[in-house]
Amino acid sequence: MLLAASVYTTQNERLRARWKLEGGLPPVPGQKVTTSLTSGNGQTPVPLTWMKEEYSFHPPEHLGPTFNGRADYAGVFVVYDWERRERIWQSDWGMVLGNPAGYCFADGYIYMNDFEAGNIFRIGIEPEPGKLLQRISHPYFNDLHSLERTRRGLMAACSGTDLIIEVDLRGNVLWEWWAAEYGFTETPSGESRTSGRGGEHRNRYYHTRYQATHLNCAVMRDPGERFVLCLLFHQGQLLQIDRSQPLHQQKPELILDGLARPHSLEKIPGGWIFCNSLAKELVLLDDDLKISGKIPYDGGWIQDCTRLPNGNIVLNDVDNTVLVEFAAPNWEIVHTTPYPNTWRMGELAMVPPEHEQAFLQAQQAVA
Repeated sequence: MLLAASVYTTQNERLRARWKLEGGLPPVPGQKVTTSLTSGNGQTPVPLTWMKEEYSFHPPEHLGPTFNGRADYAGVFVVYDWERRERIWQSDWGMVLGNPAGYCFADGYIYMNDFEAGNIFRIGIEPEPGKLLQRISHPYFNDLHSLERTRRGLMAACSGTDLIIEVDLRGNVLWEWWAAEYGFTETPSGESRTSGRGGEHRNRYYHTRYQATHLNCAVMRDPGERFVLCLLFHQGQLLQIDRSQPLHQQKPELILDGLARPHSLEKIPGGWIFCNSLAKELVLLDDDLKISGKIPYDGGWIQDCTRLPNGNIVLNDVDNTVLVEFAAPNWEIVHTTPYPNTWRMGELAMVPPEHEQAFLQAQQAVA
């Protein structure tokens, strides 16, 4: 049983320093986690948006790097042997894929977001994992978070542009949903945010407080891919979008409200699970999207969670840099697995069984 994790950066203090300089985030109702980042004063001595001077544009066949920031800011992608709680594989992509974020296993590959550079990569697994094969990009990509393989292509949450976008495997837009076009136009910092449709966004930085929603997770609800579920970080909401309607009528339906900075909606047998990140809990939903249970956790910011094949659930506490496993059905903590305290770990997912051997063999080759 192998567990994979993306690490946004291996130098978390640089990310924390930037957030602190930018004023942190205003507190929200239901919030139980309090740090200088989660409860900022809202005052900032720096702009909330600026051009990325280190950004360069390349043709699609050029893998990169497209963003030449400081090399020590780069992150990694890691795989754990979860029975042994040991890391057995780690990427070495440097700044070519500098800041791994959302990813998925599909088609015999890994598809992975680089949130800082605004790219999606197709990555080989067999016979040896980690080879970068293709870079997919689009002007709308900015601060990429979740990523899902659809029947037609890939669907990503673009937090920086308050956008859900579906592209084909060459980067052509198949469907786009801009939150600003459905009434989400006011940012926590008080600015008015309009739709970014038609613009170039990859080479701009938009601070979280300059985003109207910080839409960080978008997933298909049904096999027919008619309904999209998404989480709005600032509003504390779970929404549903009906893609069968004409685009101008795709006003979202409110499913849940009153959440405290939610993240990471994942389909599990019989329903869904997500992180109510600053409320110190995981939330379980049934297939009708009704709350069926909660798992309390007395820790820090919960960035992500995933269900193991045995029914247990693992969460990622980024404040305490630890992975925590809860055992079904009573949800008692059975394991805690620390990771380096300099890391900002992001998304978790199980490695499909058919790819486990490739990572295990790669580990043996390194040894």
